[in-house]
Amino acid sequence: MDDITGRAHTRVAASADLAGMTLSIQDVLDTIPAGAIVVDTRGVMLAVNAEVGRQFCYEADGLLGRSVDILVPAGLRDGHAAVRSQALGSDQMRAMGPGRSLRGQRKDGSVFPIEVGLRTIRTGGSQFVLAVVYDRSDQFRVQESEAHEKALGLELAHQEVVAHEMGHRVKNLMATVNALISLSARGAQSPKEMEESLRGRILALSSVIDLAFKAPQAGSIHGALSIKDILHAVLAPFMWTDAENDRVSLSGPQLVVGQRPSEVLALVFHELTTNALKYGALRHMDGRIFVDWRQADGRLGLCWREEALQLQTGDSAPRGFGTTLMLRLIEAEFGGRIDREVTPHGWTTRLSIPLPSLVLVST
Repeated sequence: MDDITGRAHTRVAASADLAGMTLSIQDVLDTIPAGAIVVDTRGVMLAVNAEVGRQFCYEADGLLGRSVDILVPAGLRDGHAAVRSQALGSDQMRAMGPGRSLRGQRKDGSVFPIEVGLRTIRTGGSQFVLAVVYDRSDQFRVQESEAHEKALGLELAHQEVVAHEMGHRVKNLMATVNALISLSARGAQSPKEMEESLRGRILALSSVIDLAFKAPQAGSIHGALSIKDILHAVLAPFMWTDAENDRVSLSGPQLVVGQRPSEVLALVFHELTTNALKYGALRHMDGRIFVDWRQADGRLGLCWREEALQLQTGDSAPRGFGTTLMLRLIEAEFGGRIDREVTPHGWTTRLSIPLPSLVLVST
């Protein structure tokens, strides 16, 4: 009981001491660890603390009697009067422009990010607004730096993928050229005949490289091709003679697709052809490729089947970067899928692609 009575006496004495204190509004503002301004209903600054002067690069006393609008970016001053009128009325501290990015303007005209808290003060029948200003320049710089680092990381990752992809393409190209030399030499009767055969194959290869790797113009139907045309372009270097031509069978309806889908399909078919050359049907004299495509249930179904007596169950192209690239292209570009099946003397690759993603062109 004595302890409770003692605490009560202490509170009464402390309250009496506080009641005897006389702090000016300036004393209060100077204790706030941020910029602090008191303005009247006209927006005239009546009291400011030193931190406001530091933030906005003014002498604090030089702000007194001036409109608070000078601290607002010049392009926003016309609408600031309406914002000030909305600040009157609430006795609770609240954020100015919640959810918006606020800016202040320094004496030299430079602009910096801020946050502002507002509260109405009523005294002697008059109303004033207390504005507490926080300089968020450091926070903004940190966020900007983090965003820059993230963007840089993504760009470096992208460059690494591109470098890997280009390395893969160059290796495939060298393997293809090497195979074309062998094919040309195998059927040639003279050096001149081999030269002509090889030159023709290289030119055909050049055309498909241009088709598959040139810069895309998404959304345009300029340069649209049929699926059969794309396959012919890709397989032309390996179908130079009548005997070689019989090794490839193409079957399907006339289906013309947009430019970007044409380029993507050319790249996919080029990967399939390269795999056939390195591991599959085109590696063997008796190897054959059967490609057929159909439309059903709003999708394009394309089957790429390879057969050769020398191919044994379990033989197939390893899942390297080329296979990963094909999967990424079909899934990312078309929202489609790839399935592979090993057969006793070869393997089958099936593509399933939604028709709308192919930007079909009327012919």
